[in-house]
Amino acid sequence: MRNQVLFVALGVVSGVIVTLRAHRAPTSPGWDKRVGRTRLRRSDLPVGFTAALLTALGLRGAGKNTAARLVAAWGIGAGIGAVGTGIAEPLEPASR
Repeated sequence: MRNQVLFVALGVVSGVIVTLRAHRAPTSPGWDKRVGRTRLRRSDLPVGFTAALLTALGLRGAGKNTAARLVAAWGIGAGIGAVGTGIAEPLEPASR
């Protein structure tokens, strides 16, 4: 359990770092676009979370349950970090 908490914390930190970098210098203009009418950017979406959970499913299918739990914990943290950064640094409200 302690390792899972550590991996969630590491995920949050990595999610924040990657998302802040994407806010400052997006790798492509598409990442800086608004998500619908929300104040979030596409770079705020939890892509790392999705990749980590898919990887965890693969690890679990291969019988590597401990690794799967740790990767899933990291992914959950990365998702929290990415979305949290978007909430902390929102875009201006959408014009009507």
